Amino acid sequence: MGQTIFYALVSVVICVAYFLAVDHFLMDAQGLDFWYMFRK
Repeated sequence: MGQTIFYALVSVVICVAYFLAVDHFLMDAQGLDFWYMFRK
C-alpha cells in the first residue's frame, strides 16, 4: 500500500512539473501564462 501511495505522489509531482514547464514555454512564446488569472 505504501508503495502505491509513493508512486501516486511521484506521478502528481511529474504532472505538476510538466505543467509548469509547458506554462513557462507558453509564457515565453506568447507573453501569457496560467497565473495571469490570479494577478488582477
